Amino acid sequence: MLMSIFQGGIMDSPFFPLIIAGVTFGIMAATWIPILKIGLIISNAEVNREWKKVIISSLIQAGLCFFIMSPLFINMFLDFGSEHGPEGDEMAGLIAGLLALGMFINLQVINVFHRVGMKRALIIFIMEVIPVIIIMSIVMGMQFGGPNGGGGPSY
Repeated sequence: MLMSIFQGGIMDSPFFPLIIAGVTFGIMAATWIPILKIGLIISNAEVNREWKKVIISSLIQAGLCFFIMSPLFINMFLDFGSEHGPEGDEMAGLIAGLLALGMFINLQVINVFHRVGMKRALIIFIMEVIPVIIIMSIVMGMQFGGPNGGGGPSY
């Protein structure tokens, strides 16, 4: 297994997307919780600053995001995007709308659960989103571009 990873054989494996998804989820979970804790300390949150409450808050946020995005997951798994469901621009609009709704609800969860106010909740939310964007751009670059990625030019 280790030899195939070093020789690039793991990229041809059918389990490669699952490995990438698992590693990405692990890295995001490992960065999300400490960044939420640091944001609460910086913003002088009044309540729920203990680690237990921070972990509960992050689980609530992740659960709500999964709940909001679950129609898209079902659409992906059932492959309705190409034949039966909305196409192209309609799907992009649906994704953008659900993402905006998820971000707004996530912001409200931070505001209500930790009682920091909207401005401070926005600062904490931005602190949480920046690492997620960086990690996702790295993963997308590995998956679809780059020298040995999926769709990029090979050097």
